[in-house]
Amino acid sequence: MNKSLKLSAVLSLIGLSVMWFGLMIGNYVKLIDNPYSDHHGIIQSGYPGMFRPSTYVFLVAIAGFALLSALAFRKADAELAVMAPGALPVVRFNGAAVVTSLVSMVIFVLSLFFASFNGFQGSNSVSDQILGIYLPILLGAGVCVFSILSVTVYRKSITSAENVSAEDKKAKREAALAFVYPIVGTTIALIIGLIVYQAQRNNPQTWAWVLILAIVAVSIILGSIYSGRARAHGASVPKPIRIPGTAALNLNFVLVVIFVVIVSIMSLTFGLGAISSLDHSYEYFPKPAQRVASPTFGWFVKDMLPAILMLLLVEVSAYIAVRIRSIVAQK
Repeated sequence: MNKSLKLSAVLSLIGLSVMWFGLMIGNYVKLIDNPYSDHHGIIQSGYPGMFRPSTYVFLVAIAGFALLSALAFRKADAELAVMAPGALPVVRFNGAAVVTSLVSMVIFVLSLFFASFNGFQGSNSVSDQILGIYLPILLGAGVCVFSILSVTVYRKSITSAENVSAEDKKAKREAALAFVYPIVGTTIALIIGLIVYQAQRNNPQTWAWVLILAIVAVSIILGSIYSGRARAHGASVPKPIRIPGTAALNLNFVLVVIFVVIVSIMSLTFGLGAISSLDHSYEYFPKPAQRVASPTFGWFVKDMLPAILMLLLVEVSAYIAVRIRSIVAQK
């Protein structure tokens, strides 16, 4: 496992840490964002509109994971292209990181979409709607498109190949469209749903949902058509041969994956619980600024440090497992 592969594996883990700590910071900022009203119903603090700074903290955190994992994949893929020993397990590990980051971004975008139904008011300005909803959705979709294309169609092992025929170039363009159309179509459908909701002050009606789902269906069909064309052109994406391993090694790796998933969820849950414990909005304070407590050393040791140590366990376990498989693959 050379230095480039080691750096590649570490980059994905750094991206995971960026997202984890970003989610923690975002949830703390969200506590401050939430509008707070006194007993007269007058908002004393927070953001009553659709724009919330925490939205962009979440976006930057997930985008950081997506971009770093995509960069890590491309570095490992470049090593795979030159047949570097032990590159295949690192490529697969970074590929899993890319998928995880993209799933996280999709969850973020959909959560923002559905949450906007409850947060919209007639007094919301156009700029408030654009900054609070539309721009984050578009940026999230853009990150997804960029990450997907960078690790699939425009992989370094493909673009660096010599003697690429016109037929292969055409197939590459059509493969790119196969990825882009579903994402762009779904994004447009979400924005149309928000526009209909904001125009009617009501959830999208039956015919509006028909239009939204029709756009999604057409985008998926177009993606299928172009993916079929790319396959028909005979576009060949290098698929490395699976290196056979012992059953014990494979079973151990599966157990590591299960451990990483479960402990990651536990770490995130405990971390979010620690942030939530700082919320004192349910108590009455003469000064609204006191509704969100400041982090203290005692709070960090008791509530947050265990979650961070769980995250550290996840990253150390994942790195050791990937490195072992990389060393075994070299033999």
